[in-house]
Amino acid sequence: MPSNNQFLLNNEHRLLGLMLSSLLAAIYLGDSDMISLSFLIAHFGFFLLWQPVVKKQATFSTKQIITLSVLIFAFIYWFNPWLNVFWSLLLLTLLTGRIFARGLSRAAYGFAVIILFIQLILITTPELFNLNALSSSMQSTFSMVLMLLPLALLFMPVTDTASKQIDFIRGFFVVLLVIFLCMSSVLISLTANQPYIESLAISVFILSLFLLLTAVLWTPRSGFAGLAQLWEKYILDIGGPFEEWVTHVSSLETNTSLRAENFLAASLRYLMQQHWICGVHWHTKTNDGFEGEKSSYQVSINDEKLKLTLHTYTPVGPSLMLHAKLLLSVLTFYYRAKLQEQQLIKQAHLQAIHETGSKLTHDMKNILQSTHTMTQIINDDDSQLSEIIDSLKKQMPLLTQRLNTTLEKLRAPQKTEQVTKSLSGSLLQWWNQLQHRYTEGHLQFSTDINKDIEIPVDVFTTVIENLLDNARSKRSREPELKIVVRLANNNGQLCLSVCDTGSAIDSQIAEQLFKEVVSSHDGYGIGLYQCYELARNHGYELSVKDNIDRRVCFALKQKIK
Repeated sequence: MPSNNQFLLNNEHRLLGLMLSSLLAAIYLGDSDMISLSFLIAHFGFFLLWQPVVKKQATFSTKQIITLSVLIFAFIYWFNPWLNVFWSLLLLTLLTGRIFARGLSRAAYGFAVIILFIQLILITTPELFNLNALSSSMQSTFSMVLMLLPLALLFMPVTDTASKQIDFIRGFFVVLLVIFLCMSSVLISLTANQPYIESLAISVFILSLFLLLTAVLWTPRSGFAGLAQLWEKYILDIGGPFEEWVTHVSSLETNTSLRAENFLAASLRYLMQQHWICGVHWHTKTNDGFEGEKSSYQVSINDEKLKLTLHTYTPVGPSLMLHAKLLLSVLTFYYRAKLQEQQLIKQAHLQAIHETGSKLTHDMKNILQSTHTMTQIINDDDSQLSEIIDSLKKQMPLLTQRLNTTLEKLRAPQKTEQVTKSLSGSLLQWWNQLQHRYTEGHLQFSTDINKDIEIPVDVFTTVIENLLDNARSKRSREPELKIVVRLANNNGQLCLSVCDTGSAIDSQIAEQLFKEVVSSHDGYGIGLYQCYELARNHGYELSVKDNIDRRVCFALKQKIK
């Protein structure tokens, strides 16, 4: 079957010539019914071989064959000049729809259109209204030449065998112009008692002026938008201004205080102002409503979040259907965006609560560690009472201060940064207090700073306690681990480092540190992330200085301004 189809494609022009020649022969040689009938049967045979459907499907169903056969035999049986005009106009529509091809194919179909047009305008139309376009001798010769002209297509090869689409709209418009030309010529000839040829010339002149004026007005010029733009705008905005709709919906969507349900209600109220809409039904997960009047003409769009149905006063055509679905799709898109916006706001609120709770939990954890250290000093039997009192005098004010800071964070989380910034103090005093709090044997402290400066005490305390807590948790898994805390001045840059002799941090975890919250062996895994953000907000930078086995160092450095 594909080979047969290809054979027909290769002989497309020959089939076209034989189809037209047999039709003209049936018209001009119609003195004998048998001869006319034979040429008509041959014509429809060539038509079925040529017709464009054969290039899309190689076979017909039984129902299609029966229907087609009935129509063809009915046409042949009742064949008359009026049926001839109808069939010729239909053929002209198909041929004109293919005239926009390229190369020899365009020339072939253009030649066929000219032959069929001349036959309609000079022979068929005058005969229908008993008008004389040509003399009898000239018409006989002209008909014979016109009948033989399509045979020239037998010698025109096919260069492009690809299946092509037919532009029915253009073909239909051309046929309308042909009908106008024929009818206006006949009307002028009958009313003005002029010869048909003169009436045809007048009609051609009128039609040419009309086409010229249309061509001038079609393109924009001198501030005029042009009929082409008006036509395209009508096609796009049929039934309602699309640009105004998009502008209205987008302006509602930008209002962050408007909830998704209120946004939907406001948009549907505006949509109800369109003259062709009589009712709107909507269904969401939380709401189901209807506004307006119901009708049997509907346009629906179903989405996971929103289902909309428009009820219209009149049946919805293809253009209006496309326009309506486009309007509903835009509304659905913005509605989903509004729902997502609400979800993001909710998640941001929950995240703020979570981060606030995590920060305070970490602060409470550090305070608990300080109280645990004080408890160990009190319960140490080897400690003298004077040493215990002296340690409590040093630790209690700092512990009270940190408890007060945590309480202020609970009362006003949004002012946490301002509270933290206000807590500054002496570096050397903070360093001495740090050594008094951590007296374990595996901890070593060293410094080369003698000059005192002001530092954000809460930042240094939070960072060092987090680093030491992580190091001591690591030591529980690696008992031989030693921890070194060093405070140094590197070229005028204050640096606090915590190093241990344990195993290196996993490379994947090291890449994620300070960028996001990562899971850890102990604790919540959020401490380093919060310490990094806290230090960055106060002009310091927390980083991994070294990450190799036997030497893992974290460093808190003052940023160079």
